Amino acid sequence: MKNIIFPLLVVILITQSCKTTVQNTQNMSENPLLTQWKTPYQVPPFDKILNRHYAPAFDAAMAEHDRELEKIISQNDVPSFENTVEALENSGSTLKKILNVFYAVNSANTNDTLLQIAKEYAPKFAAHRDNTYLNETLFQRIKTVYEQKPNLDPEQTKLLEETYKNFVRSGANVQGGQKTRLREINARLAELSQTFGSNELSETNNFTLTVTDPKDLGNLPEGTKANAAKLAEKRGVQGWSFNAQRTMVEPFLQSSPNRELRKKIFDGYALRGDNNNEHDNKAIIQEIVALRTEKAQLLGFATWADFVLDNTMAKKPEAVLKFLDDMWGPALNMAK
Repeated sequence: MKNIIFPLLVVILITQSCKTTVQNTQNMSENPLLTQWKTPYQVPPFDKILNRHYAPAFDAAMAEHDRELEKIISQNDVPSFENTVEALENSGSTLKKILNVFYAVNSANTNDTLLQIAKEYAPKFAAHRDNTYLNETLFQRIKTVYEQKPNLDPEQTKLLEETYKNFVRSGANVQGGQKTRLREINARLAELSQTFGSNELSETNNFTLTVTDPKDLGNLPEGTKANAAKLAEKRGVQGWSFNAQRTMVEPFLQSSPNRELRKKIFDGYALRGDNNNEHDNKAIIQEIVALRTEKAQLLGFATWADFVLDNTMAKKPEAVLKFLDDMWGPALNMAK
């Protein structure tokens, strides 16, 4: 009897596994983020993309990118521009496509589900990026090509230089335990940045200024006035309602003759994340500043400003301060 039961269990497990694999494949093929977009100019099919599509699409796209990177890393061919730098540049196209869609929708038409997805995946994306830029084998292949200084056209030369620079600036030369700490910092910064943005968005949308006297609108553009009327209706109040979005704040500041109301909406915009409530960002800013300083020093820079500016025309904080000092006089005269 035992000789019959064991093979039977194996058959059942294999059958269930195959069934699950087929279901997963079908689910992926039905995910509009993972299919070819047969739309004009390959515009994302926003009408077919649902919130539930993003997480499985992210997972599938990161797994695909991992396989592409492993193919570059594990090959036996001597590193060249084509099989390493160009191959790296062309990898991850599915992930890039999905990220562009997600962050566009999350910025323009977010909801609680999208915000939760963004919060959950921010450290995952940071880890995925670190797995690429902190991969020693991959960096050595790129470094080999970079040091060979191959005969390339200007576009290829630029790509090679920028690729090598991006790896170095991401910590490819950091050694030992410092690389582990760098990963920890990147994961925490990703989480904090996402929380900061979510808090700011909540403060923006939750701010309320209600205007009941049309005289207080001044010469407010008709489009802004219509949007304010719709928002008032949505909030269940009479008149015109404003949040702290710049598309509402700036026209109101320019148009309203009521100084008190102008101050209220300006403060609502300027003090987002600084209201000592559940969306306050002050502690988050302090931690971000501390972590950025530590990260900059791990990468060989005195401050975060030195790190950021090293990749710009200014190069040094002193150059930026001099530029601002030189501009201050003419700007003040223009303002007066």
